[in-house]
Order: sequence, then structure tokens, then C-alpha cells
Amino acid sequence: MSFDVVTRTVLEYYTMHPPATKDVWYGPWNTILTSLFPSTEGYIVTPQRHPPDDSDSHIPDFIIQVVKLSTAPLIFRTVLIVEIKNSQHWESGIPALVRQLNRQTDAAFAGTAHTKVYWIGTIGPNWRYGKKENNGRDLQALIGWHHTTHDQASFDDLQVLARLVAAL
Repeated sequence: MSFDVVTRTVLEYYTMHPPATKDVWYGPWNTILTSLFPSTEGYIVTPQRHPPDDSDSHIPDFIIQVVKLSTAPLIFRTVLIVEIKNSQHWESGIPALVRQLNRQTDAAFAGTAHTKVYWIGTIGPNWRYGKKENNGRDLQALIGWHHTTHDQASFDDLQVLARLVAAL
């Protein structure tokens, strides 16, 4: 199994022709996330509110969270945070990406996340995932950086992440 042909084609095109703005990445990532985390399994993919920004180190981004129905009546908990940045921020944007993911995961723990939340950090086609536990420590990367999103290795690693999230 792999990405569907439309998703793979769009991701491959954006990898070969880096877009001028980050918003073009939203559609492919929403497609990926809704296929990995379907509503039929209790997930909702939604934009996440931004915590107050520290404009000195902030790179404009788009943040998506995946929430899962936890208990009735309709109480959702945050299980995954995705931070998306555009290609021109690779590699210099990694420190800002990490800072922003730390802030977003901390905000999730202050809200509806339980003891652990997973994260995906993306800068253009470059991405990796990890976890953060509610113990005051920093993010923990669980895989190295992928430098493309549309290949079989990326698909396989995202499937692993979906299983980790499902186990929460």
C-alpha cells in the first residue's frame, strides 16, 4: 500500500518545485491525516489555536491537531500536533520548529492531552515525528528526517505513527 496517486503526485510536484507559500502544503497534509486518522475511528483533524507568539523566534506556520473522542458526551483529547512550515525554512528553521512544537505540545497538555502527545514537524517536504510526555521534558524525535513525503518509506513511517497514536 502507498499514498493514492493524487496525493503522491501533488507531494512529488511540490518537492520538485518548492512553492512560494506554505499554504499549498495544507491540502496534502490534511489528506494524509484524514486517511491515517478517520472519523470512523473517532478522530477529527482540525486546525489548532495558536498560543501567544514570541515574534522574535516565530516563523509563520500552520498547525493541525488530531483529536480523538475520549469519553461521552463529546470530550475530545489532543493526540497529535502537526506543525507545517514552507520549504525556504529548511534547515535554518529547525530550531524555531522545535520551539513552536514544544509550545504547542505544552498548550495541549494544559488543555485536553493526557500523558503523551505525538507530533509531526514539517518543513516543505522534510518531515519527522516524535512524542512528548507530560513530564516537563523536551520533544523526543522517534525517527530521523525524511527528505521527501511522497515515497514508500514515508508512507510506512506514517502508518507506524498511526498505530502509535491509536494505542494512546
